[in-house]
Amino acid sequence: MQQPGETSDIRFSVHGTRRNGIDRLFLIGDLDRSSVLILESELVDVAHPGGAIVLDLRDLTSIDTWGLRTLERAMQRAGGSTARLSIVNGHAPVIEAFDSAGLGYLLSGTDLSDLLDGGDGEWSPVSLPPFLGRRVNSGLRAAQG
Repeated sequence: MQQPGETSDIRFSVHGTRRNGIDRLFLIGDLDRSSVLILESELVDVAHPGGAIVLDLRDLTSIDTWGLRTLERAMQRAGGSTARLSIVNGHAPVIEAFDSAGLGYLLSGTDLSDLLDGGDGEWSPVSLPPFLGRRVNSGLRAAQG
């Protein structure tokens, strides 16, 4: 959660939830050169053998080449391990960036929202450790630009 007065400075944040071995990370704002280290750190923190990660892009407003390459590397790492990674819910400008870079294949062709939200159990917030010694609030990290 953002602190009052910081709203205009926040460019990127990650909010996570977990349920039944699936970690869902919501990417919020601009995924670019200044914020890719935050995402990489989050992915390392939640990845575990036998688990699955869903990156939800519904609140991602823009992505640059750095962000695209970071997601491509994350998908490659997931393909070589026991963890699974899905990238879902991109909207037009984000999807166009993936397609322009020839990376549209990284996006899941299926909206997994109903599947993820159905079934037993509730999603619980994931406590993400602070990045570079800073904690914005539990479950949310922000890059300021």
